[in-house]
Amino acid sequence: MQASKGSAYLGALGWVMVLSACTTAPTIPEAGTSSNAKGVPAADPLVSSLPPRLPRPLVPIPARPKQPNPPYPRPPSLPSLPIPEPLQPQLPVLPVQGGHYLSYPALQTFMGRMQQVHGFDAGQLQSLFATVQRNEEIIAKASKPAEAKPWLQYRPIFITEDRIQSGMAFWQQYANSVEAAAQQYGIDPAYIVAIIGVETFYGRNTGNYYVLQALTTLAFDFPKRADFYQKELEQYLLLTREEQVQPLAWQGSYAGAMGLGQFISSSYRQYAQDFDQDGRRNLWDPEDAIGSVANYLARHGWQAGEDVAVPAYVSGQGYARLLSEKPVKPNLSLSALSIQGVAPVNNFRARQASLILLDGAAGSEFWLGGDNFYVITRYNHSNKYAMAVHQLAQAIRQRMGR
Repeated sequence: MQASKGSAYLGALGWVMVLSACTTAPTIPEAGTSSNAKGVPAADPLVSSLPPRLPRPLVPIPARPKQPNPPYPRPPSLPSLPIPEPLQPQLPVLPVQGGHYLSYPALQTFMGRMQQVHGFDAGQLQSLFATVQRNEEIIAKASKPAEAKPWLQYRPIFITEDRIQSGMAFWQQYANSVEAAAQQYGIDPAYIVAIIGVETFYGRNTGNYYVLQALTTLAFDFPKRADFYQKELEQYLLLTREEQVQPLAWQGSYAGAMGLGQFISSSYRQYAQDFDQDGRRNLWDPEDAIGSVANYLARHGWQAGEDVAVPAYVSGQGYARLLSEKPVKPNLSLSALSIQGVAPVNNFRARQASLILLDGAAGSEFWLGGDNFYVITRYNHSNKYAMAVHQLAQAIRQRMGR
């Protein structure tokens, strides 16, 4: 039965469209930053130094009927968010570039697995991938991700006045959904908004690369992470079959991430929510994206009432052994950190923490990250990413007076 389902699904697609190289997503201008030379970040004019307020306690809520959001005016800097209609896509025919994937033995092996394990039709898979061409721009971008930048260059991409103001407008525009998701999943609402702000500037930059082309290019022409992207390509074909969309229809980032929250295919299948209860999980819809981001954080262990990060003082030499370039799950109490010469600058509500070192504009910055900081790194495995989300969330919260 599964094989016949895959055949019928793919057979209805009509493989006469040609997939091509896509245009580059617009870049975001950078602004300035500041810190001091003692390892403790200086006062940030965009972020208050006061500790954040506790989020409201988690309480069960009944299934909610869909209600209109309050009529907050949307400023010119936050354009209306286009929601694709994936069931009836309009796909342009564009010039192609690069190689022909049907000649790749690795692709033939992949298609054989999709047929044997998931019941896809072999001939129709051949027809699908015959339309996919390598995109050199995608390979170049994957080779130089933003997370490779030092913190002093990475931070100004995301902590800008425009992004803070737009975050306020987004929170106000979708206040009902943000508050409902915060209560239902026990997540600080500022971080739901901030993740969408960091990922896509609240829907401005959801990506204009065809997801099938991006994943195929990286799965078979990017050896460094070929295994990962082959798994995501597998998940994408399963996702589009489940959601009844054409594999050639959806667009996203150069890495194949989709929607306002930039979920990769496996995350889309596992964590996406139909939060507006319209019968579809559509991550280009702001309400579904809000609920899905909150669900993702909750499923990865968000601790309601705990802080995310705080600047730290360090002394002596013991702290050096606690540092790691990659995110580390917190496993030390504040008293154990104190023995190693590490102490929070402000009160820090967390049961355990890890020590984080960032290369700021004026030298080394030391931070303590709690369990919730680590949860954010499950979204993107980078301390710099999680710190950008944290600082943007705090800036938006301060402006909102929350």
